[in-house]
Amino acid sequence: MDKVRSVVISGLVVLGMGVEANASTSVSAAYGQCKAEVLEKFGGDTRITMKGSKKYSGTLTVKLSVVPDGASRQRLLCKVTDDALVLTDKEGKPLS
Repeated sequence: MDKVRSVVISGLVVLGMGVEANASTSVSAAYGQCKAEVLEKFGGDTRITMKGSKKYSGTLTVKLSVVPDGASRQRLLCKVTDDALVLTDKEGKPLS
């Protein structure tokens, strides 16, 4: 019985590691998409750092700190779904 339990536990650990790796890949891919969109909008000299991410109901939200060249720091939210990417300010208003 102990052998079966150890096999089941090790299987769950491997499965959990695979799910965690998949989740981090999707966050990094979303960050790359958001970063490209911000650079296109604000210019190539913009500094961008990721401050956090959250996944809820099929939408991945990446919180960004953006410092355009010669301007002050801004907090932006980048909401990524399967078919769309939306940049918003920290209040949730889409950037034009």
